[in-house]
Amino acid sequence: MAALQDELFRWRKRIKMIQQHYYTRDRKGIFSKTPGYDTVAKSKNLEDDFIINTLHDLCFYEAPSSLAAEEDVLKYPTSLFCINTEDNRMVVGQSVFAGKDYTGQRNRYFTHNYIISEEERNEYIENPEKVIFSTGFMLNYNLDKGTFLPEVSKIENSNSEDCFSSIEEMFLATDMSKKTFLNLIKASFDGAKYGKNIYIVLDSDNKSITTLAKGILKYLYRAIPFEVRKKTGFITYMKEPKNKNLINIIFLCKGSIKRLTTEIKAGYVFDLAEGNFYLDGIDEENHLFIEYVMKNIENKEILKDFFYEVDKGIISDKLNIYEYDNILKPIDEKKNYKDTLSTEDKISLSETKDNSNTKYEKKENNTRSIYAIWRKIKSIINKNSNDSI
Repeated sequence: MAALQDELFRWRKRIKMIQQHYYTRDRKGIFSKTPGYDTVAKSKNLEDDFIINTLHDLCFYEAPSSLAAEEDVLKYPTSLFCINTEDNRMVVGQSVFAGKDYTGQRNRYFTHNYIISEEERNEYIENPEKVIFSTGFMLNYNLDKGTFLPEVSKIENSNSEDCFSSIEEMFLATDMSKKTFLNLIKASFDGAKYGKNIYIVLDSDNKSITTLAKGILKYLYRAIPFEVRKKTGFITYMKEPKNKNLINIIFLCKGSIKRLTTEIKAGYVFDLAEGNFYLDGIDEENHLFIEYVMKNIENKEILKDFFYEVDKGIISDKLNIYEYDNILKPIDEKKNYKDTLSTEDKISLSETKDNSNTKYEKKENNTRSIYAIWRKIKSIINKNSNDSI
């Protein structure tokens, strides 16, 4: 038994456990001894500063106006959200309408957060469906159980809400065209690079908005590189547009955007319910990268392998879609580019004596390194060259 406990201890040390956090309205909380909204339970090692400065801002929920006075909590949409913090942690949380509080007079909501360490985050970045279809969230909590929550080794996952077996099904169910989806990919790059918000308004009833949002996110996250995913946060339901730090993909119900304010116009609007779009400033070019992604959109492993190889360092600016285009250019263009670089280097070598040999060797070594990675990417591309949607 002692040996088993020692092995369990060593295993727990190797894996950075996932921390938990609960927030709701109750008689008292951890940071406030008076009635109101506050953290009511947390994992022991979760820092107070992180809770107050980051998590509390994520703990919110506004019920749809159409459900005013509705007492059946199951009729309310759940709100799944995910952010990546500045210290490289990931927060995956869910807020729900939780009915009456302890007084029996006031309605409240309940938020359950999972906090994933930097060491474990890549697993969820590389496999975004583990976030999109995450489960195991609590809907309520009894203060009598205490204020400390256990850490867990993983977030539970279920594909029960994965209702689309193809991107075409998703297009039909959400009234989204292929062109709109391509613009959504481009907008995601801008959201990651410039912090722009992306508002997606769905023509759905309150209950189905989260399911449809997850279907869109499944294909969108499959189409964007790891680094873009790391700079992107989403929420599957919000009553009306609201700026929340680190959340830039926001799903809304029909009619949520009453007018285009200056704040909303700083981002992009995809109003699928009304067929209205505000995409001022979005890139209108065709991209080899997007062509490749769409050709392989139904094969997430091919795209995952591609992004994995690219992430090794072939691209200097991983939030720039044009750099992904460059590595997909035909090989003869790349050969011509390499020859051009070599010619320029030789000219530079003959004109400059001081340190020129070193500079030339660095460029040549860098070129060889890039081509080694590119050849690996090329093999991934060829592996599924006949797949298309």
